[in-house]
Amino acid sequence: MKKQELEQLLSEKARLIEELESELEATNQGIILLTMELEELEHEKLREHIDVIKQLQIELADTNKGLLALAVELEQSEEKYSSILKHAAETVFTFTQEGIIETTNPAASRLFGYDESELLGKNIDVLIPKFNQIAPPVDFEEKVSQLNGEPVIYGFKKDGTAFPIEFTLGRPVYRNQRQWLVIIRDITERKKAEEGLRLMAKIFEGSKDAIVITNTRSRIIDANEAFTTLTGYEKSEVLHQHPAILNSHRHGDNFYYVLRRELLKTGAWSGEVWTRRKNNEIYPIWLSIYSVKDENNVTTHFVGIFSDITARKASENQLKQLAHYDALTGLANRTQFIERLKWTIELAKRNKEQAALMFLDLDRFKLVNDTLGHQAGDELLVEVAQRLKQCVREVDMVSRLAGDEFTIILSSIQTPDDASVVAKKIIQALALPVQLEGRDVFISTSMGITVFPMDGITVNHLIKNADTAMYHAKERGRNNYQYFANTMNQKVLDELEMETNLRQALQHEEFSLCYQPQFNLKTKEMIGVEVLLRWKHPVLGAISPAVFIPHAEKSDLIIAIGEWVLRTACTRSMAWQAQGLKPLRISVNLSGMQLKQNDLIDKITFILSETRLPAEFLELELTEGVLMDNVDTTISTLRELKEMGIRLSIDDFGTGYSSLSYLKRFPIDTLKIDQSFIREITTDSDDNAIASTIIAMAHNLRLKVIAEGVETLEQAAILEEKKCDEVQGYLFGRPLVEHDLCKLLTELKPQNL
Repeated sequence: MKKQELEQLLSEKARLIEELESELEATNQGIILLTMELEELEHEKLREHIDVIKQLQIELADTNKGLLALAVELEQSEEKYSSILKHAAETVFTFTQEGIIETTNPAASRLFGYDESELLGKNIDVLIPKFNQIAPPVDFEEKVSQLNGEPVIYGFKKDGTAFPIEFTLGRPVYRNQRQWLVIIRDITERKKAEEGLRLMAKIFEGSKDAIVITNTRSRIIDANEAFTTLTGYEKSEVLHQHPAILNSHRHGDNFYYVLRRELLKTGAWSGEVWTRRKNNEIYPIWLSIYSVKDENNVTTHFVGIFSDITARKASENQLKQLAHYDALTGLANRTQFIERLKWTIELAKRNKEQAALMFLDLDRFKLVNDTLGHQAGDELLVEVAQRLKQCVREVDMVSRLAGDEFTIILSSIQTPDDASVVAKKIIQALALPVQLEGRDVFISTSMGITVFPMDGITVNHLIKNADTAMYHAKERGRNNYQYFANTMNQKVLDELEMETNLRQALQHEEFSLCYQPQFNLKTKEMIGVEVLLRWKHPVLGAISPAVFIPHAEKSDLIIAIGEWVLRTACTRSMAWQAQGLKPLRISVNLSGMQLKQNDLIDKITFILSETRLPAEFLELELTEGVLMDNVDTTISTLRELKEMGIRLSIDDFGTGYSSLSYLKRFPIDTLKIDQSFIREITTDSDDNAIASTIIAMAHNLRLKVIAEGVETLEQAAILEEKKCDEVQGYLFGRPLVEHDLCKLLTELKPQNL
């Protein structure tokens, strides 16, 4: 039993285990199903979340695109703003409440002259001082209104230049901050235009010429006061009227047709017009008409300007007469002379005759002008003209070319000698004195003569050759006449060759100096030397200064030669002093061309400084002719030289025509009596008297006197008796080369005196 029960229990247990296992399997199946359901539920929710996320991502992407587009738009706006500022023609500033500039544009740099970096951080008041009136912004509108009411507001450039401006002020909000913004315009040109308009208005009303303005429909819209005075019409009477109310009816329709055509073609017309006043008086005017165009070159108005030329018309015939005659002398002028010479040549050709041309130039006429004045000079020219006319036939012509130059045309002469007959008459006629300023004045002339056809067959050839012959007459001593010869042209060529040789002489150091001793007449002490220029040509040998100096003076060579002489003389003088020789005054001639140099004082100052020669040892000699050329300027230059300590001397005194009134104004120290008065001083009473007069006059003017060319004891005795101060000449010493001069100075050393 127990066994069966045990087996039954075991069987029951097995069944229970089987049921439990079955239930457990069912439970597991439920759990699996439940798990599967849970998983399905989780996946569904996850999909929902994913969809939400995806939707959010899509919306975020759209938002990013919008933000990007907004950023691009913002960037483009800023670029557009920057581009506008960069290319704006007007100056733009933004600045803070305290007036500190924060932003600007290139136009500001161009206008004020600062770099952009210099402008940023600068106070706006520095550029526009008036802006300090509107900070801080209390009653902003009122202060801006007051500032805009100023007549002119100025800006100031970096270099301090002020210029008028016009401005616009505002207070925009930028980056949540309110700033000041100013736009500035330079109105310099506008102000000039406004000033020009005001000036034109003044000219319009104040003009002495009549001015009338019409529109394009030929109706008067304005006229000035001179118009009413000249025409007799009041402005109210002519407004909106046609200018034809002034028509004199002296001009035909073709005249006005040509006028209008020219005006429309060129925009201007000028000419003589006969017109009518309100009282019907006909009178001539000079009328100028101009078209006025707008900026598109379209004509908008016409301006007529005219003046009464009645007086000019009345004297027109007289003016025509004066156009062919010299106003001073009444002789034919250059224009009529040329016409008459052409006619004379053609007539001589046709008739196979000869004709002559005489070219005259008065001798030393300039001295008359300088000493007696231009009025006296004019009186002299008139008298000369009358005397010349008395020396020729009715068929001949006397003309005045210019200044003191005259010409005479001799028609139909038989032989060239006929011209010499006239020339001799002229010399005799001019030999008589002319009364000027209560004194007798003597004048002479140098004449050149050419004969057609042997000396030329054209106007230019005859004039040129007559002029050449005239200068040859002057070189022959003046107061004579010379016929033209081909050798004179050769002489001109010789002068060119001489000039070339002189230039080479400077380059090749062919010049040298000699020294003429000067002595105190009373003590017989040597007190100075006059420097003499010498030239030894390598082929031609020694050439006299009388030959080459005139050539040098005709060109600029005398300036370079004179400077060389001055520097060399000063250098040698200092060298002698350095050797312990007797210090001497050294006299150097100064030419007229040197005296005219603007930098003469500077050159002499430099040479004295360069050579270290004290100014008191230098004496400059000038001739009377040089002194009398441009007297006022010469006096000024001489005073500067005198203030430097340089001594001044007048060389060859008595041979010129200097006035005592000028002589006392020259700051000179010494007068040198020309040797022409010394040569015959022992036998010629006139020369003796002249020497006495010069010495007495010089002493009265507190000047010293030196006589040159003293060669005999008798001459020296007379000069000593007349109390002449100094002398030079062969009696006391010939010109010495430097070696011989040094030898002489060695003998005169202080210990040997």
